[in-house]
Amino acid sequence: MTSNRNFDRRGFTLIEIVIAVAIVAIFAAAMSPMVFRHLETAKVGKAQNETEIIASAVLNYYKDVGVWPITNLNGPTGNGINRVITSVNLATGTGTGAGSGAANWGTYGTTKNLGDYLYFNNPDNDTSITGAGADQAGQDWPTKGNGAWRGPYIDNYDIADPWGHGYVINSQYFPGRYTGTIRHKVFVLSAGPNGTWETGFTDAASEDILGDDIGTLITIIN
Repeated sequence: MTSNRNFDRRGFTLIEIVIAVAIVAIFAAAMSPMVFRHLETAKVGKAQNETEIIASAVLNYYKDVGVWPITNLNGPTGNGINRVITSVNLATGTGTGAGSGAANWGTYGTTKNLGDYLYFNNPDNDTSITGAGADQAGQDWPTKGNGAWRGPYIDNYDIADPWGHGYVINSQYFPGRYTGTIRHKVFVLSAGPNGTWETGFTDAASEDILGDDIGTLITIIN
């Protein structure tokens, strides 16, 4: 049986295309802020999780070798480290309402990469992004017996937060490093979404996480 139906094979008119594009643009404009908020929330959650993982790794390192990540000489000896960092790409500068000495998180004193302690068994002064100089007999932690290094404790030597900056530990306040009388908190800290520091970092006052900085407490001294 032959059908007599006629099919309209005309394409879309220009006005129909313009209207469709306009509708899509309106929906996109309405949805974009929501999408960006969710993406930023996910980044904050990831940074918080990473600070917790790093803090746990530091505690495991201390449990094994009996010394916090403060050494910087052969033996390993020395306790001259002010900051431990997870990447050389650090946030600098301070944000609105920053605590006293907040800029120190990005610029202060002697630094050493956390990977030298937790990824490589390299707790002396032979810092190297490739790990060269690690595992020198008599200069690094033993790998057997009491006080043995049982790492790696982290998955990568270099770790950046979701905004591309390294995490920082105010290691000068670890027990065995700090000899002052003011109560201090040792944090793993990210500068957060704004890429500037708000949390205080000074001998004169105890620390509290401020602004959009993101961190996890490792220990408290005094």
